[in-house]
Amino acid sequence: MIPKFPDVPPLTSQQVKSLTEMVFLDEKELIFKNKKCDLLLVFGGTHPGSWQTAFQLYQSDIVDQIVLTGGIKLGATRHPSWKFEDRPESHVMRENLIKLGVPDRAMMIEDQSTDSLENLLFTKKIIDYSKIQTLAFICKNYAAGRQYRTLQKNLPSTISLFSYPFDTSPWEDRVITRHNWMNSSDSRSLVYGEYLRIVHYGEKGDITPIAETIFGL
Repeated sequence: MIPKFPDVPPLTSQQVKSLTEMVFLDEKELIFKNKKCDLLLVFGGTHPGSWQTAFQLYQSDIVDQIVLTGGIKLGATRHPSWKFEDRPESHVMRENLIKLGVPDRAMMIEDQSTDSLENLLFTKKIIDYSKIQTLAFICKNYAAGRQYRTLQKNLPSTISLFSYPFDTSPWEDRVITRHNWMNSSDSRSLVYGEYLRIVHYGEKGDITPIAETIFGL
């Protein structure tokens, strides 16, 4: 088990650059914004940014169909705003999107998964991905690189992927971004932990592995 906040060695400027591109995604992977997509996949979670970003994309006519993922994760640390006890994450997302004006017919639900790999794999029971050419996805900004590789590994290579991450952090008093994570010890630890997960899950075969580890890490 990789700790959420592992000890971080001193980082060079090149290592910071490489970690940013791997964890938050290389900026060239984020340039094709506002392209109409066949489907929007929202990774599970309790942060309101998940459904707020989904609403923005639907309202902007970037997507017409949304698949919401996430079951009940007993014992998981939840966002401070979460007031829904042990309810499936996807159900709460749907209810909030309906309140914002998204019609129920525009949404599909996957409510059994307990991690991001299951979020995707379990949707294959309700979605024929062979008919999807363009897929947008929503997740936390510091999980974008890992989730991109999850999709890349487990979906047909013919599908173009478009990331719409939302900025957040585990702390209520600030937000971390690709531009400021290196400025404090705890956010450096968070991002380094994400890098270690990318390496680990790539070696395990759950996600597309990196071509090579970052020199010195």
